Amino acid sequence: MDKKKAYDKITRYLKSHYIKYFCDIYENTEQINMAYNGYPNCPDNTIESCIFFHSNCMEYRAYFTNLGAEICRNSSCRTELFRLFNFINAMVWPCVTDVYASNLYHPSYLYTPRIYMTEDGCYDITATIVIPYDFYEVAQLETEDYLTACIPELMDNLSVVIFGLLLEQFSIEEAINFVKTEVLNEK
Repeated sequence: MDKKKAYDKITRYLKSHYIKYFCDIYENTEQINMAYNGYPNCPDNTIESCIFFHSNCMEYRAYFTNLGAEICRNSSCRTELFRLFNFINAMVWPCVTDVYASNLYHPSYLYTPRIYMTEDGCYDITATIVIPYDFYEVAQLETEDYLTACIPELMDNLSVVIFGLLLEQFSIEEAINFVKTEVLNEK
């Protein structure tokens, strides 16, 4: 699959699922931007995401709104946040499933996002995944669901602990324990 075909397939999927998006070009790279409302744990109840279409892969990023970046910028707990990111990146492996009780495809671990704070001075907390077009072609629907449902849901679940830590409502030990019990479902 090439870049144009992937771009066309993603936009068809977004249209067919009534996901609002707009297309743009950033540094000579085609980009699709989306915003998902209704995530109650997130700042502004919203997750934003974008897909950059590079020559042989697409790069997906999901991130919190400007309010989330502002909370991060003003927090004195960023060192603890990096420790939490290390734990999340080592232990959290999101599994994509369809909404029809696995009638469309079986649950699977397709990709592993990396969650981090951007280094551009904007303090965006971001989950990033790089997807080769060849793999997207093999697991098209699973990938589309992963990007538009699985990762936004993961970000909503993690926002409780990320912003709880940044706002000093959790210690780092409590934050890691929260991820273990509430995200990983460990007893």
